[in-house]
Order: sequence, then C-alpha cells, then structure tokens
Amino acid sequence: MSARIAKDALMTAWVHGSGRIEFRPGVGFPDGMLPLCCGTRDAIRTALKARAWNGQYYAVPGITDRLSDQQAYECLEKLRVSLTGISPELISYYSAMNRRDV
Repeated sequence: MSARIAKDALMTAWVHGSGRIEFRPGVGFPDGMLPLCCGTRDAIRTALKARAWNGQYYAVPGITDRLSDQQAYECLEKLRVSLTGISPELISYYSAMNRRDV
C-alpha cells in the first residue's frame, strides 16, 4: 500500500505526444496528454532522473516522431511499469484518481 500523499502535494507526470514529460499539480486530465504517474514532485523527479532524463528535459525513452501511436504508447507503458514500486510516494495515476475526492 502506498503512503498517503497530502492532496496539495500531489503532482501528476503527463506525457505529450512527442514523448516530453511535464509535471502539474493534482490529477486533472489536460487535452492531448496521457498520464504517467502521480506522487510528490521529488518522488517523480527521482524516479524519472535515471529512466527519462535526456540531458535537457524529461522524455519517454524510445519515442520519436517516426513511431506509430501504438508504438509510442507501448514505450509509455514500459516506462510506467518500470516506475511501479520504486517509492511509497509514487503512485499510479489511476490510484490517485480513485482517491482525489477523499
């Protein structure tokens, strides 16, 4: 079971179609992006630093302009699965959505 994260500290990592990852407060659903994970800013940054930092910004490894949507989604899912269980302050987007009103 993951740790309880204060509602005002909860961030979501979102992925653009280009593969670039950004963080936003809360668990809303911005247009044109897919959720990667939720947690505290520090937990997300720490988890992504070794897996998705390209030297300039966070990006899903393997996503290029030449990939089909299905291939890009598979890269996103591979990254999402690799983040599972890394930190009690890192939770799935879907778990965060289930408790956002609690």
